[in-house]
Amino acid sequence: MLATAKGHYNGSRIVFDTPVDFQQGQEVVVTYMVIPQSMEEMESNDSLVDSLVGAIPNTGKTLEEYRSERLKKYASPD
Repeated sequence: MLATAKGHYNGSRIVFDTPVDFQQGQEVVVTYMVIPQSMEEMESNDSLVDSLVGAIPNTGKTLEEYRSERLKKYASPD
């Protein structure tokens, strides 16, 4: 099972915004977001995003068409 919890780093440890119950030996994966400190870093991130544009081909479908296609493909037989 995967779960998500939001929190922040207070300089010495990670503090979760909501209570999280951990079990001894439980495997935990931590991801974090780096917020750019300068415009230079932001521009670098913008160029990264720009480089991804076009990586997913534009088939001309509407969001509703994609949604309908996904629902048919992954619909439960129940």
